[in-house]
Formats: sequence, C-alpha cells, structure tokens
Amino acid sequence: MNLPKIWSLRWCNATPIPIFVAIFFCFAMYPSDDLLAQGYIGIRLTPNFTAEPKVLNNSPANISTGTTTAIEAGVDYTHMLNRKWGLSAGTDFGGGNWSYNLKAPLTAFKGGGSGEVNMSRFHNYLYNSGTLNTVYKVSALGNDIRIFAGPTFRLNHSQRVGTTRRRDNTRNEMYADATAAGSDMPDFSVEYPDNSRLITIMSAGVGYEHTINNNLDVMLGLRTNWGITSVKSKVTLNMNDKIYRGSINTSSNYIGFDIALRFRTFSDGSKGKS
Repeated sequence: MNLPKIWSLRWCNATPIPIFVAIFFCFAMYPSDDLLAQGYIGIRLTPNFTAEPKVLNNSPANISTGTTTAIEAGVDYTHMLNRKWGLSAGTDFGGGNWSYNLKAPLTAFKGGGSGEVNMSRFHNYLYNSGTLNTVYKVSALGNDIRIFAGPTFRLNHSQRVGTTRRRDNTRNEMYADATAAGSDMPDFSVEYPDNSRLITIMSAGVGYEHTINNNLDVMLGLRTNWGITSVKSKVTLNMNDKIYRGSINTSSNYIGFDIALRFRTFSDGSKGKS
C-alpha cells in the first residue's frame, strides 16, 4: 500500500524521540499481572570501541582508515511484563570520530612534482537516537542477568572535519576538496553523508544487575551496535589523468561497556523483585 506523500514526509523528517515516547506509552499500559510486573528508569554510560570504517578504493592510491574510541549515554524506561520478559524504550546521545589517511606520489596529480602526499583527516560527529528493545531476564546468584536486543534509529549531526597534511616539497601541490590546477575538480575529495538521514542500527547486549536496595540496581555489561543502513562517504580521486570513484562506509558499528543505574518504579501490590 502506498502511503500519502504528506505522511511519508512527516515520518522521514520527524525526530525519533517523540515517536518512541508514543510507542512506549502504549506498551507501558499493557495489562499484566501486578504481582509480577515492574518498571525501571535507567541511565547509562557506554565507552565503546568503534569498528574501523570499510574502504572501497579502486585507485592506485593507498587509502586507509583508523579505529577509534567513542562514548555514548542513554536514558530508558523498561516495563517488565512478567518475571522474565519486558520492553524498553529510550534515547541515546553520543559522539565519536573516524579517520582516513591518503598516501600517493605527487607525480600522479596535475601540477605535482617529486615526493609523496601523506594526508590524514579526522571526522568528528555527535548523534541522538531512539531505541526500542525486547528484554529478557534470568536469575543468577540472587541477582539478574539482563539480555536485550532491538532497533535503534539514529540521526548524526554537528559534523566537523580536521586536516593534517605533509609533503616532501612545499612547492609541489595536491588539491583536496578544492579545484585542482588545470582541472574542474579536486585531485581528491570525500563527500560526507547527509546529516538529516535517518540511520537504522541493531543493538544487543547482556548485563549483570546487582541489587543495591529496594529501589536501585547497578548494572555492568557489554553492548554492541551494528549498522543496517550503510553510511557511505563518496570518495573521488583525479589522478594519472583518470577519475576513480569509491567510498568509505562509516556505519556506526561498535562494542562497548555498559555502566548503568536502574531505578525501580512499582505498581500497587507489585513491590517485589522481578
């Protein structure tokens, strides 16, 4: 069934957070046994190790990417439907960076001379996202092991790019992201993805929840994200009198450590650990 254009535009341009608030309100009202049901408000910090972006490069130049660390914070609400199963919705805020390095002889570019270009760029970004997860809990040593999985919908923003460039002879030129001498295009350019694009990611993780008191748990665990939507920066090289086109896929894949506090909320008659 084809959706009306106005609905499609509203969906694409909407931020994920209000959508997930509405979704969660629906499942929070899901009827369940009060003696078993329980809710948690959680806050977390996730230092993570970001996967190395994949490069598609059919040119003679050497283009490599770097693996970096990043950090993410999140707020969510979990509604346990019974002792084992629940649903969780929330929002994430984070930041990260990725880098690439280009090495190529200057003789390959118009106006170039002897020596080699050795250029690095560092791409920093912030993001926010909405999350929806299925939660499963199993008792272990008087506490809970929490397992979750579900989709995350992310928007990148506030992207910044820094550059370092080294060459053997400063009189020899190689043009990056500026029109090269004797050409209508740069020698080398990277076109970054549109900030307004909604990215789909799958998240999953496992954590050990330890009870501090009747109202507070602390959780330590592992979390992983892998991108379903490709986030490709377009790469163009104008060298050896040929045009080479490739890409750098910067889909947000990572594995990180969860450090979280979970505050219990109780319904009438449900004051017991799930």
